[in-house]
Amino acid sequence: IMPLAVLSETLDLLAGAARSGGADPIECTVEANPEDITGALLDLLAATCCNRLSVGVQSLEDEARLIAGRRGSAADTMSRLEFMANTWDGRWSADLMYGLPGQTVAGLERDMSTIISLGAGHISLYELTLEPETPLGRDVSAGRLLLPDEDLRWDQYLAATDALGRAGYTRYEVSNWCLPGHECAHNGVYWRMGNWLAVGPAGTGNVTLPDGSYLRMDNSSDDDSYFANPAGTVVETRISGVDAVFEYLMTTMRRRQGMALVDFKARFGLEAIDVFGPLHERFENRVELVSGSWRASDHGLDTLNTILVEALTRAQVYFADAAP
Repeated sequence: IMPLAVLSETLDLLAGAARSGGADPIECTVEANPEDITGALLDLLAATCCNRLSVGVQSLEDEARLIAGRRGSAADTMSRLEFMANTWDGRWSADLMYGLPGQTVAGLERDMSTIISLGAGHISLYELTLEPETPLGRDVSAGRLLLPDEDLRWDQYLAATDALGRAGYTRYEVSNWCLPGHECAHNGVYWRMGNWLAVGPAGTGNVTLPDGSYLRMDNSSDDDSYFANPAGTVVETRISGVDAVFEYLMTTMRRRQGMALVDFKARFGLEAIDVFGPLHERFENRVELVSGSWRASDHGLDTLNTILVEALTRAQVYFADAAP
């Protein structure tokens, strides 16, 4: 948890950089867990350049929260969210999960309806990704906990997304829904494989090079090493060739607007159909060619990994054949 004094100084630096960059308004997001939302935090944010709050809710079911190691009870979390909704004048987003042990279909639908009623303009819905070395991962591996089966996870997902659709939220990315005008600007930079800088331990930055490849910059994950020499502990890696073109396809296809074939050619000097094959023909009803862009349907977004695996295989063959 970042101390408020440090957060204030950081936001002041960002505000100065934004002013020097031009007159266009910027999106400034601060992430917080519900249990850390206090009047002092909201007062600080209101006095700075922050205009968007991203809240990690995950679940409002006590059993799921306990198993997932979340701090605070469902009742305490609700109290914090209601306080924020009545106090914070800026935009805000909520992260929810499905597929957690102890989570129910009715509970997730209720959670979604609650978050919508509190006024979140943007909602992210992620399926649980189990990391083997976490306490939850070890419990599942040892058989002490059981994950919801595929049918139950799908029922949870449908209940949550149906609630979003009824409330007028549009899916604009694989895991993100929003009301009109509430898209997340900074995530859009990542999904376009744009340029971003990273500050802090374990942060990752990216710069696009003239030939379409990327310079990836990974900060040290060791706090002491990073603070002793932030620039000197960065590991730089050039992402090029098949890795670069695949990353671009993978990130841009996450968006509802998909990947413009002309943008791919402008970046890499290659025809996307030559590299990946005619995805709109191979995956009919999942990928469409619309106005010169490959766009995934809802079913395509739900099964995007399958599409990407085949695209990567085709790209590997293309680059192998093109090698001198």
